[in-house]
Amino acid sequence: MQPPHDAVWQAAWAWVQRQHEMPDLPAVEQAALVAWLNEAPGHRAAYERASKVWLMTGLVPPVNDIDLPDSEDR
Repeated sequence: MQPPHDAVWQAAWAWVQRQHEMPDLPAVEQAALVAWLNEAPGHRAAYERASKVWLMTGLVPPVNDIDLPDSEDR
């Protein structure tokens, strides 16, 4: 994952989140995403990494869903 201060990473992450929240992006948003991706090769690479991180985090169960032994059992 990229450092949190990396502006390109932050923008890529924001796009991935936006697509998750709104799978059918309005045409104007879709055009803005395409324009951003085409601005620089680093944008596309960051978007690909952010998409992979998003996918992987969806595969990790929230801590409340994990059956943890009681502290007495440890």
